[in-house]
Amino acid sequence: MSTLNLNPITKSDRPTSQITIQKRKVGSSKLIAAEHKNTKGYFYVDPQQEVMSSDLQNTVYLHENVAELFGGIDHGVPFRIHTDVGLSEVATCEAATLHLQDGNEDQLRNHLKNERFLLHRGLEEVTDVAGTLTAFDVVSLEPYNYTTLVVTDDTDIEFVDASEAERQRSTTGGGGRPGPDAGRSPGPGDDGEMDVDIDVSPEKPTVSFEDDVAGLEDVKETARMLLALFDPDTKQAVTQRYGENFAARGGSMLLYGPPGCGKTLVSEAIAYEAANNTNIEEEYGDVKFLPVKGGDILSRYPGEAERRVEAVFEEAHRVAQDGFAVLFFDEIETLIPDRSDDNLQRHERSLTNAFLQEMGTDKIEDNLLVIGATNMPFTIDPAASRRFPLQQFIPQPGQAVMRQVWEKELSELEAANEAADIDYDRLGEASTGYTPAEIADRVLGTDLQRDLIRSVIDDDRQPVTPDTEYLLDRLDEHQPKTIRQFVTSVRDEADALEGYPEMRDYVSEQADRLDLSMGGGSLAEQLAAVTDGTDDGTEDNGVGD
Repeated sequence: MSTLNLNPITKSDRPTSQITIQKRKVGSSKLIAAEHKNTKGYFYVDPQQEVMSSDLQNTVYLHENVAELFGGIDHGVPFRIHTDVGLSEVATCEAATLHLQDGNEDQLRNHLKNERFLLHRGLEEVTDVAGTLTAFDVVSLEPYNYTTLVVTDDTDIEFVDASEAERQRSTTGGGGRPGPDAGRSPGPGDDGEMDVDIDVSPEKPTVSFEDDVAGLEDVKETARMLLALFDPDTKQAVTQRYGENFAARGGSMLLYGPPGCGKTLVSEAIAYEAANNTNIEEEYGDVKFLPVKGGDILSRYPGEAERRVEAVFEEAHRVAQDGFAVLFFDEIETLIPDRSDDNLQRHERSLTNAFLQEMGTDKIEDNLLVIGATNMPFTIDPAASRRFPLQQFIPQPGQAVMRQVWEKELSELEAANEAADIDYDRLGEASTGYTPAEIADRVLGTDLQRDLIRSVIDDDRQPVTPDTEYLLDRLDEHQPKTIRQFVTSVRDEADALEGYPEMRDYVSEQADRLDLSMGGGSLAEQLAAVTDGTDDGTEDNGVGD
């Protein structure tokens, strides 16, 4: 089902059974389902579409009376539009008691049957009869407790006067035979909500693939193909040519690999790509990036982490309602640990369940993209992993990409200092084995900044000449630690790595290079035993977290 989270705007100059929505978003659909605050109602798509699509963006227009169906409109709660629905999903109205305020009852009865009008429980409906907007009250429906029923030729329609309508409402509360929704208890968010101390601040993405992410060409291409499917025309063309399965984009993406190699940068760059190199903002509105660290959600208090997960998604839905949201979870493995792990505590399993509930297929709208990043994908619950159909390995970069890392980090320094004669090829070769984050944060971090500042404010010091030799000397003062620590931490996970062959092969190569071993032999030997010695030797490149 295609789902949108749109901003509802109420108006009075339209039938209650119709909504106006950007045509490109609904395609050929003639019927939609609107879901808000645990209530779902069905509506026809306005056949006139009198508002140009460029004016609508993420807005849906509906009659002001429809707000009563949902108990009022709360703009802090998602207003979801489901487009892949059919009239067969709407229950047939067997009998309806109506009160016509002014007009011809027989004419209205025939009109409702001819139009297969959608009646909504308890509303003052408005319909266009022969060019005149005509209002009438829905006093009772059979079966009752459906929010929407469709009128057919067999529907028994009875009209009553105002006093009888009031009497029936007061004595029967709507009356009639119950439908399957009778007695449904309120869902989450009705009452008893608690304040949650989690900050999810939408940001304008500033990191780009072109300027900030070196290498990772396969990942960039995959991201661009994913974003292309948010263009309704592109999606429709793919569907017509290759079928719906190949036009399904998933709506979520998992980035995994060793720490410090680019997962966070890639995530923000995807948001930047969406904002600047696609027509997504034209279709939906402003693109916002919402970064969240898994550790910030965890809590020692029972139920608090689950409420924080819910609050994060609520904010993402709110942002998406006004445009397009990219929700990024760093350290996502802390939120969705494998529930089959015997060492897991009950509250950890509960947290996984809470996340799975928020990531349900009917919860993620088309204008919300969820990205998760992890160093340890094999610790993630399998059901949660399936919520991320698109999964990309982000490895430690090789020499060519490390060269680009140096060049990106030093471009301003080289431009400002004529004496800075830098051989980036030598630096890239010398820094193989480091992660981009180690170069940016340690080698070129605060120690270097302190050296440069001291040379300016201390009259006794000579100016620093940041040439190749100077930078190589600084590199020699450090040792690459991240990859060794990472490989050491996963040395006991040879079996679990089978589900992630690219990471398995990478860990095997690094274990062999670093000569890491354990009781049963080197990690590379164990992995080779698990895989019968096969090794694809695949490699990709990336730049720092």
